[in-house]
Amino acid sequence: MSTDGDRNDVRHDGESDAYAARDDKERHRQQGSGDPGNDNAAVGTEQDRLLPNKNLIWKEMEKLRFMTRCQVVLLVLALLVLVFSVVMLAGCYYALIHSIMQSHMEIREGSEAYEMWKATPVPLLLKLYLFNLTNAEDFKNGQKPILQECGPYVWREYHEKQNVTFHPNNTVTYYQQRWWIWDETLSGNNSQYDTIVTVNTIPVTVAWAVRNHSMYLTAINEVFHLLDERAIINGTVSEIIFTGVEDPLLDWIQREVVADNGTFHFLSPLLGAADGLASYDKFAWFYRRNLSVEYDGLYNMMTGVDTLAKLGDIDWWNYKQETPFFAPPCNRVAGSAGELFPPHLSKNHLIFFSSDLCMSIKLFYKEETRGIDDLPGYRYWGTNHTFTNGSVIPGNECYCVKGTCAPTGLLNAESCRMGAPAFISFPHFLNADPYLLDGVTGLAPDEEKHSFFFDLIPEIGVPLRVAARVQINMKVQPYPGHGMLHLDKIDILGEVPEVFLPMLWFEILAEVTPDMASRLSVVTFLQSRAIYVFWWTLVAVALLTLIVVVGFHCWRTRRGYEVLN
Repeated sequence: MSTDGDRNDVRHDGESDAYAARDDKERHRQQGSGDPGNDNAAVGTEQDRLLPNKNLIWKEMEKLRFMTRCQVVLLVLALLVLVFSVVMLAGCYYALIHSIMQSHMEIREGSEAYEMWKATPVPLLLKLYLFNLTNAEDFKNGQKPILQECGPYVWREYHEKQNVTFHPNNTVTYYQQRWWIWDETLSGNNSQYDTIVTVNTIPVTVAWAVRNHSMYLTAINEVFHLLDERAIINGTVSEIIFTGVEDPLLDWIQREVVADNGTFHFLSPLLGAADGLASYDKFAWFYRRNLSVEYDGLYNMMTGVDTLAKLGDIDWWNYKQETPFFAPPCNRVAGSAGELFPPHLSKNHLIFFSSDLCMSIKLFYKEETRGIDDLPGYRYWGTNHTFTNGSVIPGNECYCVKGTCAPTGLLNAESCRMGAPAFISFPHFLNADPYLLDGVTGLAPDEEKHSFFFDLIPEIGVPLRVAARVQINMKVQPYPGHGMLHLDKIDILGEVPEVFLPMLWFEILAEVTPDMASRLSVVTFLQSRAIYVFWWTLVAVALLTLIVVVGFHCWRTRRGYEVLN
């Protein structure tokens, strides 16, 4: 069986070789002949040879339809940047910054703003300038006062909030404690023991209080003689400002007026014994104020927790939203407490409440300014409309007190200052009626030295630089008496000139520290126009990238097709 199989395999192999040889001969014959069928066979053979190349070409053309990995990555990144930038410009960036500001600026325990608000971190300086009356005797005889400015006398000032209580209506109640420490270095050659000659405000105030009552004037004149009261006094700077000058009339008031069994107790209502002269045994401009917790009164302030638009606004002072010192609407407690202001300030004006003046003060926008680290700010300052009467601004008649309306440039602080004829102005009667300057010698108003201004960072309402400058003046007038007997004459004030006499002026100066400035610079930059320019630049770059990538791809595809075809 194996032999037969082998024979069959040999036979089949031989037949295969015969068939192959025959096919080769036939192929050679056809190729050598001129038969047209031979050309078709040749073309088919060439197409068969080129077919793999065509497939390769189509594969390459298919590749050109798709972007490269690099193009896809650029396209995706450009789309992401474009969408993100548009979302930021549509309001998300503002909302993000607002949320960050809200958490940092609202007054609540634990917030960054709370610690800065509770204990003022910015160094404050109190610079005082007193006016020395150089022609005291001539002044008593009716001559124009000649004044010599003495100073500056410098104290470092500190603020700290006490009895802080938060309320559910997003307000906080507190007292503000202030104290001052003498700075010998900044005071230079000026000593707090320098002697100043000045008008005695005690008899001036008492006479003013009873100026419309002849009988009381007569009685007061007798008391002045009895006590040897003087119209002019000498005192050291320290006594006049803080420690107090002893006065025989104050001693007499305590003994004879305040005491229920006093001989002249009936004068108590006229002198305001409850909270006026009778409350003091000495006189000084800042008497009993150093380290006092309650002197500035009780404040209730908006914390900004609900909205930063109300941050720092005073809701009430001493439990009232209106003071008893002026007529409505001038008695309204309004504006900031003077330390914090709402963000996004306008170039218009700002209002803050001053317990020292018992009123809300309006400062007007002046100009853009720059501070430490080139921080941008808006300057708001006091103009001739800050302290003005109804003749300049209709409606300001409400600042008149008991029928007495101050000239333009003065504020009648009589009711605020315990009945004393005290009038507030800017130093050296800056922006005031020229009539006031004509009444004295020795003043020279200078906007650079004497203007009252706040420089605030408008984006966040934080003070950049403060120069709060105020002058205290006393209304001095003669009491020559009436009629033949002049029974209502005040002898020590009988011939003095009628004048608004400058007593002193002071400036409270503050400026952010370099460390605070660097932190505030970041905050202001994040809200500056540069950031919005940055977002728009990203939009432009993203769009340009999209155009370039898509354009290059289209050009590459078209060019590839042209080459392959």
